[in-house]
Amino acid sequence: MDPKSHPSVAIIIVNWNGYALTQACLISLSKVSYKNFKVILVDNGSVDGSVPKLKSDFPDTAFIESKTNLGFTGGNNLGMKWALGKSFDNILLLNNDTLVEPDFLEPLIDYLNRNPSYAAVQPKIMFEKERNKIWNAGGGYFRWLEMSWSIGIGKEDLGQYQTEKDTKWITGCAILIRTKVIKEIGLLDERFFAYYEDVDWSLRMRKYGYSLRYLPQSKIYHVAGASSIKTIKTKEGTIPPIIHYYRTRNHLFLIRNHANPISFVLSLLYQTIKNAAFVLYLTMRGRFNKVKAILKGHYDGLFVKNKI
Repeated sequence: MDPKSHPSVAIIIVNWNGYALTQACLISLSKVSYKNFKVILVDNGSVDGSVPKLKSDFPDTAFIESKTNLGFTGGNNLGMKWALGKSFDNILLLNNDTLVEPDFLEPLIDYLNRNPSYAAVQPKIMFEKERNKIWNAGGGYFRWLEMSWSIGIGKEDLGQYQTEKDTKWITGCAILIRTKVIKEIGLLDERFFAYYEDVDWSLRMRKYGYSLRYLPQSKIYHVAGASSIKTIKTKEGTIPPIIHYYRTRNHLFLIRNHANPISFVLSLLYQTIKNAAFVLYLTMRGRFNKVKAILKGHYDGLFVKNKI
């Protein structure tokens, strides 16, 4: 990277009752070699006492406190609105349950510097517990069914994902985006709350003519599922029904936002069959709260207003 060119970066982290994870993330950021960045921590109405402890631990961090849980979208939007008023060149959304390599920022910044037609870039994301396994090496997307997936998830890293490439979408776990692009396309759609909002945002970037890039030279580690998977298994399993609601509803939101007439019919038919099969399976397992969540998610995804 040209030593004379060090664009500024606002790193936005959302905390929700996750002191230990957020603390570890911020400690890893304190060791980053790229220096022209500011951490903005948005607290989503935590009740675990994380905020005063984090303020004491990291006095140089900017804190924004919400009285309620605004979700992934609302929390990050609070941080981005703050950053947009401070004239940062780039904004990085980073999950609080991640740890970063000290040199992870340079490749991301350098690529955006050299490639003005790219809106955003992402690092190679590994599982934190099993650092030899991929969590995300870019986003795959099948247009005709409006299906998205994380490339390489769960696979042992044997170097097969070590080539940089364009990607269909970038996970909100770690996305570096130009500030000017956010001003052009808008913030995250808060109606999503959580899940699929990153796919929606990425597709919006591409509709504006921008490209997205996966850069394996940059590496971070993700705990994965820290905020959504319960440690104690109940009759309903380890994933709360509300997660099934958001995933079901938001996938349909995504279809309504981005499908063409043919893919709309095909993807809607596929989602209906898939959700019906899942409801039947959960009914047989006696997980009726999840059944209700999926049915409500399917209805809301089809009929609730999904655009700002």
